[in-house]
Amino acid sequence: MMIVDSLFLIALSNATLNIEIRQPVDEHKATEIVEWIESTADSLKLVYGRFPNPDAKIIVIPSTENSWGSESAVIFGRVTRRGGETVELFVNPDRPIEEFYADWTATHEFSHLMLPLLNQRYRWISEGFASYYQNVLMSRAGHYSPEHAWQRLIEGLDRGRESRPELSLNEAAASGTRYARMKVYWSGAAVALLADSELRRRSGGEESLDTVLGQLQACCLPAKRQWSGRRLFGKLDSFLDTPVFMPLYREYANAEGFPDFAPRLLELGINRNKDGTVSLSDNASLAATRKAISDSR
Repeated sequence: MMIVDSLFLIALSNATLNIEIRQPVDEHKATEIVEWIESTADSLKLVYGRFPNPDAKIIVIPSTENSWGSESAVIFGRVTRRGGETVELFVNPDRPIEEFYADWTATHEFSHLMLPLLNQRYRWISEGFASYYQNVLMSRAGHYSPEHAWQRLIEGLDRGRESRPELSLNEAAASGTRYARMKVYWSGAAVALLADSELRRRSGGEESLDTVLGQLQACCLPAKRQWSGRRLFGKLDSFLDTPVFMPLYREYANAEGFPDFAPRLLELGINRNKDGTVSLSDNASLAATRKAISDSR
C-alpha cells in the first residue's frame, strides 16, 4: 500500500515531534522510519536530558535520485528556521532500516538544534559542534564503538586541518563551504573537543559541553533571532566561573591554521597507529574524561 504525505506526532519526555513523510513510501517503511527518527531524537537526551526543541518539525523526503553521489540511506539533511525549526531529511526508502540507524546524518541535524542560528561568519561553530556530537552521540547511543567514533572524529579533524591552512576559521566560514568545506565543518569540532575536555578536566566531570548547552537551552532556545559566534561563546562562558569559550575564540577564530588538538588526544589516551587506525589507552591522564565523553549510556 502506498501512502501520501503521512503525518505522525511522537511524544518524547519533554517534546512533541511533528513528523511528515512525503510520498511515495509504503506503510511498513514509513513506520520503520518514524521509529528510527524517534530513536535518534531520543539520543539527544544523552546530552542534557531533553530534546532541544519541544515542538520541532521533521520532514522526510524520499529520494532515490542521489545528486550528492552517495549511496547512504540518509542522503542529505538540513535545518530551516523560518516560522519555527524544521529538520528536513532526504532518504532512500529502498535501503534497509539498519542502514538508517548506522547513519550519522540525522544525529548531526538534530544536534544543530542545540545552538541558535548563527550568521554565516560563524558557521564553523554550528557545523563544527554538530560534527562533534554526530560522533559522540552515535557512540553514546551504541551505534558506534568508542574506537570507531574517535576514528571518525580524528579523520574529520585531519581533513579540516589540511583544508585552506592560509585562512582563519572566520575567513573560511565567510568564504562558504564551496571553498573551505572541511575547515568549516571540522574546525568547530576541534574547538568543541578542546572545550568539552577542558571543562571536564578542571571540574572533575561536574561541568562539560553538555552541561553548558543544557543551560543555554533552558534560557535561550529556541531563539527567534540570529546570533553571532562571540555572543554565543560569551553566553556559554556566563554559565561558568572561569571562561573557556572566549579564550578559545580569541586564540583561534581569526588566526591562520587550525586548532591544535593533537596534545589533547594524547592526554585522552587516543593513539594513532601506523596503519591509520585508532587505539584507546586507559593509562592516559584523561582516559576517564574520554570515556565520559564517548562511552555508551
